[in-house]
Amino acid sequence: MKKLSTDWFMEGLLDYEYKKYVLLAYLQHVSQEFAQERLYPSFSDLIFHYKNLAAFKENKQKLYERFPKSLSEEEFKQLRLVMKPEIEEDVQLKEIESIVEYAIPAIREHLKEGKGIYEYIDEQLSIEPIGILPLYKQEGYILLRINQHKEVKAFEYRIVFFENTEANYHGISMNYLQSFRLSLANTYEAIKRELTQLNAQLPNPATYLLYTVKAFPEEASLLPVAKRKMLAYLK
Repeated sequence: MKKLSTDWFMEGLLDYEYKKYVLLAYLQHVSQEFAQERLYPSFSDLIFHYKNLAAFKENKQKLYERFPKSLSEEEFKQLRLVMKPEIEEDVQLKEIESIVEYAIPAIREHLKEGKGIYEYIDEQLSIEPIGILPLYKQEGYILLRINQHKEVKAFEYRIVFFENTEANYHGISMNYLQSFRLSLANTYEAIKRELTQLNAQLPNPATYLLYTVKAFPEEASLLPVAKRKMLAYLK
């Protein structure tokens, strides 16, 4: 099982053993991904489900809103609509609570594993500026090199600002442009000059070398971690 629905623990068949099987199948898939150092989207999914379960545990009242309601016969006769939850407290609710109590520590253990992989990838990454940096660093270029490979991938980066009712935060977008082959003549500085010619609006673009001593799955691990590291570096 590659995905869990948002309310997997309280929808469908409410049976502890069945839900345990569903969770373990999902966590087995997560473990397989982590074994290949494929961090995303499994890591972010785990964070979501852990927070979701913790929130449910803190506020069980949300459960009542999901169960069907019925009319009290006496109130119906008086033409008053009084809704009451149809919850078998000793069976359904306690079954869900048992599922949640099992799931939280199980997911927490996999979160620890994912966090360890994230930190390991982050430790392998280094950032250094190429040439003179301008004052304006909200956009520019990132040159990605893996180990001693001659290939250098060029990305255009841009710092973006998100605003919503809860909080404001920054993010970073990285768009692949093209690849270059590193040589005695085609240095990082030479690549920067070539990129500068492609965009006259940035005569001296902020350009950084992002280097990793080890190869990781690019889309599933390397780039997501690299984006966060770059964002922290630029801030």
